[in-house]
Amino acid sequence: MNDLSQIEQGAKTTYRPFDLSGFDLSHICSEAELQAIASRLQRSNWECLQVTAPRLLEPLLAVATLSGVSIEVAKLSIAALLWRTSKSKTPCWSWSEAQWLELLNSSSGSRVYLAAVAYHLSGFRSFKKVKKFRQPALYASAIFGYSIFMAEQSRLTQVLHSQGYAQQNLDQFLSNSLGTLMLENGDPRLDSFTEDLLRCGQAHRRENVARAIGKISRGLAAMGIIDHPLHMRGYVGWREKSIEGVSFQWVEWCRRWRDTSTLRPRTRESNYSLILRAGLWLSQTAPHITSPSDWEMSTCADFIAAVDRMVIGEWSLESAPAKRLPGQGLPIAANSKKCFLHAMRRFFIDVELWGWCRLRFSPRYHLATPRTTAFSSGVNPRVIDDSIWLKLIWASLHLEQEDLLSEIHYPLSMIKAMAVIWTHAGLRSNEIIRLARGCAHAQDNDIAHDDGSLIKAGTLCYLDIPASKTFKEFVKPVAVVVKACVDAWLLERPEYQAPLLDERTGERVEYLFQYRGKRMGTSILNKTIIPILCAKAGVGLQDSRGQITSHRGRASAVTALANVPQGMSLIELMQWSGHSSPTSTMHYIRICPTKLAASFVKADQMSHMVSLLIDHDVIARHSDEPYAFYDLGDSYCANPFWSRCPHRMACAGCDFNLPKASARAQALESKVSIGRYLEAVPLTIDERAIVEGDLEKLDSLIRKLDNVPTLDGRTPNEIEMKKG
Repeated sequence: MNDLSQIEQGAKTTYRPFDLSGFDLSHICSEAELQAIASRLQRSNWECLQVTAPRLLEPLLAVATLSGVSIEVAKLSIAALLWRTSKSKTPCWSWSEAQWLELLNSSSGSRVYLAAVAYHLSGFRSFKKVKKFRQPALYASAIFGYSIFMAEQSRLTQVLHSQGYAQQNLDQFLSNSLGTLMLENGDPRLDSFTEDLLRCGQAHRRENVARAIGKISRGLAAMGIIDHPLHMRGYVGWREKSIEGVSFQWVEWCRRWRDTSTLRPRTRESNYSLILRAGLWLSQTAPHITSPSDWEMSTCADFIAAVDRMVIGEWSLESAPAKRLPGQGLPIAANSKKCFLHAMRRFFIDVELWGWCRLRFSPRYHLATPRTTAFSSGVNPRVIDDSIWLKLIWASLHLEQEDLLSEIHYPLSMIKAMAVIWTHAGLRSNEIIRLARGCAHAQDNDIAHDDGSLIKAGTLCYLDIPASKTFKEFVKPVAVVVKACVDAWLLERPEYQAPLLDERTGERVEYLFQYRGKRMGTSILNKTIIPILCAKAGVGLQDSRGQITSHRGRASAVTALANVPQGMSLIELMQWSGHSSPTSTMHYIRICPTKLAASFVKADQMSHMVSLLIDHDVIARHSDEPYAFYDLGDSYCANPFWSRCPHRMACAGCDFNLPKASARAQALESKVSIGRYLEAVPLTIDERAIVEGDLEKLDSLIRKLDNVPTLDGRTPNEIEMKKG
């Protein structure tokens, strides 16, 4: 079936709750009824019981018909019920929960059928207390009827199968988990399921059961029964941090700040953890300080010094993972120090801004990051080694089925699309997994470049980037291979998946990388995609700068665009990367040494060039007037051979020298026939020394040229004597 509504409607079966209105369920057994079930032989003779005790037998037979048990099983089970009825002198529908548990935990009759009787006739619901309650699907099938159970299971199975779940996977978790939910709901119909029911089903159960109920929620969300699927596990929010060793008053301030702050959840929790850890330092060094108002300027100085000398593992909360951290006991990184101080500044600024207390210091000034720390945590792009990055790009374009690791169960087309986007689009991991289903667009029209060149349609494609922490949603151009891989994945992407809530925008989105009703997690790049690419490329998971991560790939993509010939400018890279400031972009760009060397050579050549003005009007008239004028800063030289003139370092007083302040020079600059050019001027050894600032060399050169004739035949000495 191609339409989800057909899948839903095709398997629906009418459900009718068990009707008790036709039975006499009075709570007292008559003497005749007790006599009719007194002996074992009488309790097994249904024909006789239908005459002597029909009120006791008929409800039991009706439940047996509903549950679908065999005649033999029904006879044994009904006999056990009647025996206990004879013993207790009360019908089974009047029994207490303890009496039912005693029977269900015994070996008398069919436990499934007895549970159905207890459910319908006595309102028994405490199935968790039954010792051997191991197959909820059998109990639900017996209680609600086999046909309705199988119909609802088939209905859900088809939806989950359309989302990408294999039948083998469904067989492992669906029936028993669905049976459990039906029993807790008291209604087998999927349309009656609620989010509260599913959350209750996840609570206080093993992880595999919680995950199974999470999978069921995806199918229910796709069917429109619930608004959105649940998490795969039954955890609730963030794990609460330990407050062991922290002053109670300081903890109250920290919690109040966390409950009031409007930072993003992860940032808020990270800062909360840091200011709690500051409370550990206070308890150890200044236990009398329990609130922000107690801090003084000297306290800030002591805290900055403590952070500067802090080592890995110090001030750890009891709730931190109990494992030895890499580099335990070594000094923490400069970025960690910077984050610690930033969190404390944010905390104190907010506390005072919200009017909770008055501080005795300025957080921005007295808790400022020290210059040495700020310098050490400066811009340092950790791009992936060029040789490895190029191999990873090749691997992303040539992934095959046999390249997938054995434990990976995602489709190849999805893995390849995600890998190509990572290597070609320069996106954060969060942006990649939040791409919408229709994010890739073709370039339909030609693009005329400023230099007159034409970019033909189909050369590139456009990618809709979701809003991030630094930029609103925007469109960026990327390689056309990105759209090809995305389109290939869309052909296999499960169709019937419920839109999920985007926690950043609050909108419901059909994510591109949504599989089995769930959006891919941010860890899939580092834990799945990158290991596959490294294995395909034949490289390790580390390079010269450390572990290869998704964010380092983003830096490599941006750096590559900056380093190619005629690469993108800083402003263009800023917009392409989704940054709001060029400063942020600088954290991703590392100029390659080869490009830096090429730029230096070019700049060095330009530094040896002199601006030259040529009057084309004089050339056109074939006049004997000067036509070339060298720009010497505050004057022009009309000597067309100035670049080879031995006196060019001493132009003052020369007849060819034309001061810029003169009327002739100003008239020259205003002429429309003037063209400006650059001419390379080789420097002699003496001139190079002069350029480098050696005044003695300048004086020595001038003395050497005293008797060298100029263009008019006179020497500098003769010119000076004439002036004198």
